[in-house]
Amino acid sequence: MNNTALQTIVAKSLPALSGESLTYSPSRNMFVTPGYTCASGNTYFKAIRFSDHLVVYYDLSLGYKYTFLNGIKLFCFDGQKSNFIAQKCWNGDDWKVFSEQFAKEQSILMLKNFLEGQLKIQGSYVSEQEIYLYARNMIEETQRKQLA
Repeated sequence: MNNTALQTIVAKSLPALSGESLTYSPSRNMFVTPGYTCASGNTYFKAIRFSDHLVVYYDLSLGYKYTFLNGIKLFCFDGQKSNFIAQKCWNGDDWKVFSEQFAKEQSILMLKNFLEGQLKIQGSYVSEQEIYLYARNMIEETQRKQLA
């Protein structure tokens, strides 16, 4: 994905980030925003992964020893605009050290719960296992390498 295409997608799908300077971190396989450092020395930044229809948005902080996962937001993208799907936050007594596996599993569960709710609203039934596998595949699409 070239830089112009990325800027267009970000401006349409996440307008709050359209003024931010995103860079791709090959080592983390995600786009990251510049961080800001608070008085206590922690650096806060956003990390974003895209697929054609899904945006996974991590709120992260870099402490003196660990990177912490402060929250995850999911958005669906229809090519024109984004729609908020779900959010989960950790703070206070339940801080989470960032782990790719934990973040992936939480994202899958968030998307699964959303899909279950949509199916229920429509009066449709799909097995929990099928919904989980579908959600996992969608999250894994966001984790594929974006740039060579």
